[in-house]
Amino acid sequence: MLQVERRQNKLYVFLSGELTFFNSTETKEKIKEQIRGDEEQVILDVSALEMIDSSGVGVIISLLKKLNGKDLIIVAPQPKIARVFEITRINQIVPILPSLDQMHRQ
Repeated sequence: MLQVERRQNKLYVFLSGELTFFNSTETKEKIKEQIRGDEEQVILDVSALEMIDSSGVGVIISLLKKLNGKDLIIVAPQPKIARVFEITRINQIVPILPSLDQMHRQ
């Protein structure tokens, strides 16, 4: 499931359920459709994401390419999702914060 909100110059993308081979292409296209190019940041809230596989990680890499140097921030991963980000080293190229509140404090 995917929800999108715009707040100021930021695009918030809320993912829930699973981001896997079965829905990654559709999810990627829906997110890319929302990117207008005037965003300073895209915030990917994964607090309700229960499962991600390599295709889901590919969605994140694709978003990085689409943003062309603009900030992508991942917030609120559950421990097992955070572990996938560690194993795939996404956490070394995308900032991962424990909550939206912490992101707003920065």
